[in-house]
Amino acid sequence: MTGNLNMLRAFWRREHGSALVELGMVVPLFLVLVFGILEYGRLYWSTTMAQKAMQKASRLATVGPPLCGAMPATHTLAGGAPATTKFGALCRSGSICATPNLPAPCQLDASTAYGSRIWDEIEMLLPPGATAANVQITYSHDPRLGFLGGPYTPVVTAELVNLDYDFALPIGPLVALAAGNPAISASSPNTISIPTMSTSVPAEDLAIGAVE
Repeated sequence: MTGNLNMLRAFWRREHGSALVELGMVVPLFLVLVFGILEYGRLYWSTTMAQKAMQKASRLATVGPPLCGAMPATHTLAGGAPATTKFGALCRSGSICATPNLPAPCQLDASTAYGSRIWDEIEMLLPPGATAANVQITYSHDPRLGFLGGPYTPVVTAELVNLDYDFALPIGPLVALAAGNPAISASSPNTISIPTMSTSVPAEDLAIGAVE
């Protein structure tokens, strides 16, 4: 009996293999930390490039033909403005220019010549899986822009919408491993929605005339 007790005490005092147990506890946390830094760094880079893409898209849209339908060719006199107002007067001077009906926002149509040109310029900057349908173009009126009789100058907005970002590494399973809870993996999707981002630029002449 005494011999058995001595054996149990000796077994209890042994520390062989304790380092392996500690390593098994630390490694999952370390992997989550390292892979998380890599993935969220990649996500930050992707969103930065996507914002640059929207800047480029809005700039190209301001100097190209209308993308969402017919646009007014010129600024016309508002109904309540004096009939004696001379052409060339700034629209911001007493709201002398009419507010036109503008086309509804539309998705970038890469099947058109100019839509294809814009898409070719920005596609490489967008996250994997993005399509032209994720780029929305909006024309809005700003009464401070333009002059009476001059080319109509709306504000053009390019917006990235409805796009998910797929993690390349299995973040969900790693979190489940670190937490020791397999259910976390199933409830943690490996994708997140990219926040809507947009850039607005005042139009120039909407390419009245030939498109270069």
